[in-house]
Amino acid sequence: LLDGLDEVPDAGQRREQIKRVVEDFSATFPKCRILVTSRTYAYQQQAWRLAGFAETVLAPFDQGQTERFVERWYAHIAEARHLNLADAQGRAELLKRAIFTSDRLQELASRPLLLTLMASLHAWRGGSLPEKREELYADAVDLLLDWWESQSIVRTDRGEVVMIQPSLAEWLKVDREKVRGLLNDLAYKAHSEQPGLVGTADIAEGDLLSGLMRISANPEVNPVRLIEYLSQRAGLLLPRGIGVYAFPHRTFQEYLAACHLVNDDYPNKVARLARADPNRWREVVLLAGATAGRGSDFALWALVEELCSLPFKAGVAQTDSDAWGALLAGQLIAENLNIAQVSARDQSKIERVVSHLIGILEQWFLPAVERVTGGAILAHIGDPRPGVGSGANGIPDILWVEIPSGSFLMGSTDHDMTAYDDEKPQHQVVVNSYFISRYPVTQAQYMAFVTDEGYNESRYWTKIGWQYKERQNWAGPMRYGLPFDLPNYPVTGVSWYEAMAFCHWLTEKIQKAGCKMMIWHEGQLSTRDLPLATLQVRLPTEAEWEKAARSTDKRVYPWGNDADPDKANYCLLYTSDAAD
Repeated sequence: LLDGLDEVPDAGQRREQIKRVVEDFSATFPKCRILVTSRTYAYQQQAWRLAGFAETVLAPFDQGQTERFVERWYAHIAEARHLNLADAQGRAELLKRAIFTSDRLQELASRPLLLTLMASLHAWRGGSLPEKREELYADAVDLLLDWWESQSIVRTDRGEVVMIQPSLAEWLKVDREKVRGLLNDLAYKAHSEQPGLVGTADIAEGDLLSGLMRISANPEVNPVRLIEYLSQRAGLLLPRGIGVYAFPHRTFQEYLAACHLVNDDYPNKVARLARADPNRWREVVLLAGATAGRGSDFALWALVEELCSLPFKAGVAQTDSDAWGALLAGQLIAENLNIAQVSARDQSKIERVVSHLIGILEQWFLPAVERVTGGAILAHIGDPRPGVGSGANGIPDILWVEIPSGSFLMGSTDHDMTAYDDEKPQHQVVVNSYFISRYPVTQAQYMAFVTDEGYNESRYWTKIGWQYKERQNWAGPMRYGLPFDLPNYPVTGVSWYEAMAFCHWLTEKIQKAGCKMMIWHEGQLSTRDLPLATLQVRLPTEAEWEKAARSTDKRVYPWGNDADPDKANYCLLYTSDAAD
């Protein structure tokens, strides 16, 4: 095992000599298994590659490895700190639960250094992690900085102190906040200039050294010793290769860049950057707003105003920057503010953001993934669109679209390789006029049925459906957690029997209330008296569903003849005789 190939100093011809020695050693002893370790970046980017060696990259921790690490880490903490073992095991379970219920924490936990950080932070806080990500990153950065720049004590195997290395701030004779400020500046510069939009940016050793020397008040500090000091410590900056450093994860680079921008023409500059290049600055602007808004909502509202200052105009296309500004402003509101406590002065800002978000959804601004985010934001701050809410008096406000009677071409041709056999042949079908809801039934609308004791009234259910419900002990739809449980999302986890019962319940509620129908026609909303005597709400037939989707112009999809991942989730499967 030859460990740390890239850590060999690049003095004179040392690098080439070491490479030749390793290659000669391998050639001389061909039956020996030789494992050489190196940082990935240095090996691939800085001329360390060895002839005749296969390459592999250490995999991140999987879930099982993460769980075992947490369990053993807390067992060690219990022994080292003389804690109750059962209490330590309980804290381990809490940490595992926190990690695996958050995609963001799960991604961080796959890296051993950051998992150690997370476990340390969890123990330090008495068995919890901050719920808000800005607070989590703030605490994590403080701990990483402490690891990186704190005093280091070197001992013998007998525990005798050999050397006490002072903390970086003590050695440089500067306030620790100046070190932190320098790191904020380096993170912002690196993030701004990083060519790619994933991973961490390179920070040149020269930039780091010159920055530290500039803030140092100790004339005895020299660059050579400073390099030794920095390269021997893991923490907020890690050596990536010869003369190159990086933050341990992009998250920390973004958080520190956000801290820089909070003190640099806030909120104008950060809003301008995010509107112009949202893919690079999205996380930074969210963290900057949360950081600036700690203790006072005023700074956060100032950023919301800067991101989304113009009113939405129906029928006028938004620019990309306006659409992104509204999306980010909405995300800031949803993640950081209590909507129930918003003042009348700031309510107008929410209404402006909401109107932009609805425009994004209805006029196909931004990619599909971002439109979904916009819908989720509306669920948190209030979705006023007709047809998605629970309505008044417990009656869902369904928004109906009229489909006129007549024939249409149903099914698929033999040339459609994505069609199933039972969708062929294509043929003419005549369908009488009907109304279909513009949106799928939402969670909020279905929960009105649940709240109204719909699962306890057998008259809404078919005989077999009631038997299933009783046998399975159904009390509501199956829950899949967020985001599926958001009120404006389509209801999920219901059987055909439950859907039929909902329709029977809604028919009864509408007939008793005698309310008007809300009609959507060519982009306009109107109302119409309901034909209560013949009213029946039911599930559409296959022909009714298909005609509503494809109209009468023979189109393959609701939007045209070509599959479009920006308009639907789908997977195309092609088979052939050879494949079969």
